[in-house]
Amino acid sequence: MSDGDGATPAGALPPPLPAAAAGVDRAQYATRNDGLSPACVWVIAAGALQQIVDGQVKRVVALSEVTEVRLDYAPTRVEANRYRCQLRLRSGVGITFFNRRFESFGRFADTSPAYRDFLDTLLAALRDVAPQCRFVTGVGSALYFVNVLAFAVGVLAVVGVLIFSLVVGLWALVILKALLIAFYVPRAWRWLRRNRERDFDPRDVPTAVVPV
Repeated sequence: MSDGDGATPAGALPPPLPAAAAGVDRAQYATRNDGLSPACVWVIAAGALQQIVDGQVKRVVALSEVTEVRLDYAPTRVEANRYRCQLRLRSGVGITFFNRRFESFGRFADTSPAYRDFLDTLLAALRDVAPQCRFVTGVGSALYFVNVLAFAVGVLAVVGVLIFSLVVGLWALVILKALLIAFYVPRAWRWLRRNRERDFDPRDVPTAVVPV
């Protein structure tokens, strides 16, 4: 019996994989999202996604409850190579993990190879057990539009300050703004180019939204 968020009580067995997916290997991925989240291991086994914390099964989610997988490129100032996987359950509850593991404030361990292996197994299993699941890349259209608008406004503002500085002869400010443009514009453009929302075939994951 479900507990209301798509999860099955830890003492109950999740539904088995159908014959078509029975060959999917068991996979696991050790991670920690941030300093407020516990270190855990996500395990794919017996048609379910299990979360194990301190050696105990904390959560069991039937893969058939997953309605959406969203992959996106999610860099931060200290993590230029961060990628994210977000699962949406039938109940609306979400599960998120990244291609790195939080270690301490400002320090993260790159776990890209393990993340990619786990993700490939997860997508293969979902393709067979969750035919209703949507596989999508990037961010939602509203968030994407907001970022496009912020990018355009930011570029125009910096260019305007740059032109003003050239006119009045503030050469130090000119150099500073030129450096800002050279640093931030390519990063912002990379995010916009990779994170446009698109459906994808789980057998052919776009390289723009996964570590390679």
